Amino acid sequence: MHSAHPPAGGPASSTAALVALPDRGIHDTAPADEWTDGFLTGNGEYGAVVYGDPALEKVVFNHHRLVLPNGTRDLTPPVLADRLEAVRDKALAGDYAGASRDFAAGWELRWTQTYHPAYELRIATTEDPAADRYDRPNRHDRYTRVTDFRTGEVTSAWTDGHGAWSRRVFVSRADRVVVHELLPAPGRTVDVTLGVHTALDDTATDHGGGDSLHTRMTFTTLADAAEGSGWLNLRGTYPEGLGAHGYEGVTRVVPTGGTLAVRGSAIVVTGAARLTLLTRLDRYETPTAWDARPLHAGLATLEADYGVLLARHTRIHSELYDRSRLDLNVPEADRRLSTTELIARQNADRDVIDPALLERLYDSGRYLFLSSSGILPPRLTGIWTGAWTAAWAGDFTTDANVNLQVAGGNILDLTEAMEGYADLILGQLDHWRTNARNLYGARGFLAPSRTDGEYGHMLHFNGGDFPGHCWTGGADWLLLPLLEYYEVTGDQVFLRDRLGPALMELALFYEDFLTRTDTHGKAVFVPSFSMENAPGSTGEPLSVNATGDITAGRHALRAAVDAAGVLGVEQGSGEGVERWTALLDRIPDHRINEDGALAEWSWPGLTDHYDHRHIQHLYAVWPLDEVNPEDRPDLVAPALKALELRGDQNLSAHGSLHRALAAARLKSGAQVYDNLRKIIGGDMLFRSLMTSHNPGRHIYNADAANALPAVLAEALLHTRPGVVELLPALPEQWDKGTITGLRARGGIRVHSLDWDLSDGLTTVTVTADRTQDITLISRRGITAVTTTAQVRPSTLGPHARNVSLSAGQRTRITISLPTA
Repeated sequence: MHSAHPPAGGPASSTAALVALPDRGIHDTAPADEWTDGFLTGNGEYGAVVYGDPALEKVVFNHHRLVLPNGTRDLTPPVLADRLEAVRDKALAGDYAGASRDFAAGWELRWTQTYHPAYELRIATTEDPAADRYDRPNRHDRYTRVTDFRTGEVTSAWTDGHGAWSRRVFVSRADRVVVHELLPAPGRTVDVTLGVHTALDDTATDHGGGDSLHTRMTFTTLADAAEGSGWLNLRGTYPEGLGAHGYEGVTRVVPTGGTLAVRGSAIVVTGAARLTLLTRLDRYETPTAWDARPLHAGLATLEADYGVLLARHTRIHSELYDRSRLDLNVPEADRRLSTTELIARQNADRDVIDPALLERLYDSGRYLFLSSSGILPPRLTGIWTGAWTAAWAGDFTTDANVNLQVAGGNILDLTEAMEGYADLILGQLDHWRTNARNLYGARGFLAPSRTDGEYGHMLHFNGGDFPGHCWTGGADWLLLPLLEYYEVTGDQVFLRDRLGPALMELALFYEDFLTRTDTHGKAVFVPSFSMENAPGSTGEPLSVNATGDITAGRHALRAAVDAAGVLGVEQGSGEGVERWTALLDRIPDHRINEDGALAEWSWPGLTDHYDHRHIQHLYAVWPLDEVNPEDRPDLVAPALKALELRGDQNLSAHGSLHRALAAARLKSGAQVYDNLRKIIGGDMLFRSLMTSHNPGRHIYNADAANALPAVLAEALLHTRPGVVELLPALPEQWDKGTITGLRARGGIRVHSLDWDLSDGLTTVTVTADRTQDITLISRRGITAVTTTAQVRPSTLGPHARNVSLSAGQRTRITISLPTA
């Protein structure tokens, strides 16, 4: 069959007889029996999960906006601001439980609307293939499924006595359509029955807001044929009065030759030389929206030519995907192993990360991030699910998970894919204003701890174990990736029109919120919440002066001052810059606890609780960059100590990822490796290289899949405006390699970074968007620098140099490292 990108090397067993292995992608030689092992494709709006075998192949369709209405969309948070001062008094008097109870009295925690699949398209062979086509001894030599990361295609292929059969599918970025092509063996025809299935996985979840609402949905399947095309239409109607009305999916069935017939709610294709399927989905607010058949009309005008549609799609997808690559000097034969082989090899030695698997996870992570980023950023499951039930409602959990998943969006040169994140965050600011006003009587913003993409109201809190409304640092935390986007791209229009006004408005919240003062004249953050944790001394999550909240407040005020400076506003007497600068002087500093660690709470009597998955108190380390050897050398060792003391709790992937990113910022390659090993060696990989939330492939979850590339990039290259640091946290196991296609904060493209520790050389090739001087750092030391750029000594010491970069000029810099 056709492959746009043939393999770089020779065939792997007899797989080459079925389908050419992609240069960058994955393959497996056994079908997926469960949707969780299905191969994945998507365009950031639609997703498809492909599983099953040749006799019955199943494709779960997903749409990023399909959330099951539960009545919360139009709710606003209760007005509790009049309770605030009494709540503060109780908390400051040490009655944290009473403060928490009183603040949320009368309110019941609400969950977000659960993300759900549309339905499953079933492709059944008309004849039973078991005896002749597939289910024979050594069948793994006769079946292959492939995901080509460069094209976004998922292919399944198998052989029988007649030759090779294939099916392939992709989701087009250019045409917003899921495209299938089914090809028979030479001299044979495509004979299939197409139907829809809605009785999908509804296993009860460990975490969520109820698993039974989907049982109140109703479904209608319509099948018809006209003018050479068949039409398969599934309509799902939500429970009445809880939100949106429903959704539909339409598949246009276009055979080349052969016949079409409607059999009940299915379409039967017989004798086709080729079969093309085109599918679109949408969600509707009103019961009449689908009456005009808008999806049918759009599909009818689309040419049913797989090659033409693929070419239009790959012009967009491949250019984005091809920008970055990681090469860890892996043997070529290892790069041709199937995912089953790679995972089995890794599970046989869980203490050592398999470099071939790590390379593949870098490629896979960028593919899955790109494929699930578009109209929205990735959800907890990316864009894919095959179940009506979802842990944590399959939403955007904003206190860690979504930030981790987008951590590579800017620095791995996928800034276009960050548009969905920007639209989500900036599109909810009005709801954040309501949160701040209703709960605190304040201007500015209060962000929610989770959102389903339809609303940003703070509804997920209670007066006991989850005082989410006391997490005041969320707005700064969620705006930070957009500030990083500005630092990477230098997009002045974005700063002026979208981000800058939000940064300055956030500062108003702190003006209104920080009205209490301690005995040292410092502002008191009360109430406060170190996300999902509680002090060891109280066991009560509601607290005072959580370090993460303090860090967010400090950064929010600085960011407002900086934005005002760039935009030339709020500069006069009594205006924003003057007020925010004065308030910055009142923000308390970090506290070092009795163990010598950066404390999670900066308040007397509140002690650390180390065995926890979250590390909000290290916000100043990652994703901020306040704690580093140059600016705050006094806090580096305490931050490292805090990281070392942190327990794994339940080994959640996001906990290990967060610690790995903090370790990279703190220059600890050993801790980067150890935290990655907990995931990669923890049986947390499905055969699609999608990941799980916990070891043992427990809870389908995209946190690790999407964040792993960012962890690797941060270990190899760290930047902040004016600073480029090479190999800041390189684990000793990765002594030679290359990474391409990075973006530096400060408007610098890093085309490639090569290192070979045995030869004592590191080479980086960069182009600056504007003429600038940078400080180039190599903490391993520098014995010589070879480059055409001007190089001068740095006041930081012999491990650094000042380098002058000219705008638009590609510059190669080679550093000789000490070899002793």
